[in-house]
Amino acid sequence: MLSKLKDDLKSFILAKNKIGSNVIRTVLSIVSNEGFKDNVPDEVIINIIKKEVKKRKEAFSLYSNNNREDLAKIESEEQTILEGYLPEQMSEDELITKMTTIKNNLKDQNKLNMGELIKASIKEFSKTADNSLISKVAKELIG
Repeated sequence: MLSKLKDDLKSFILAKNKIGSNVIRTVLSIVSNEGFKDNVPDEVIINIIKKEVKKRKEAFSLYSNNNREDLAKIESEEQTILEGYLPEQMSEDELITKMTTIKNNLKDQNKLNMGELIKASIKEFSKTADNSLISKVAKELIG
């Protein structure tokens, strides 16, 4: 994935896409700051990108609420670019179905509580679902 990011950076620079090149530079900078050189596990990059997407969502919301549509548009474009690097995200209905299975397994083991359900679900689905969505579904299933 690191080589894909570097190749895409070159493409964005050649296309004079400042937003795209800035976003990729940010991700590569974070990877570098975390002490990685060339052998970066994809999982690390995906986690970095997820954090950056979350930041963009929060910034978009703040800019939209304060009538700064120009800045909100930039954040939205950056978020779209970053989401292109994430694996296909699970729908809420699909997540509910799979978490219900985990809930039933925990119930059979007499370990059913909110913390155990969230812990098991994040371990299982953190790549394909947002942790806040996992938490929300867990609250619905238990509460």
